[in-house]
Amino acid sequence: MALGFKRPIPADDPRLKGHETDYSESRGGWVKTQPKPVPGKPKKK
Repeated sequence: MALGFKRPIPADDPRLKGHETDYSESRGGWVKTQPKPVPGKPKKK
């Protein structure tokens, strides 16, 4: 790989931070994950 990653790339590699995605066929493929709300935490306005 040209990015300097060793194979396999460890899931906790800091270079991957902020690039997490999930596959959702109904939404057209790979999409960014949505943060889940924490119970008891007030919503941002």
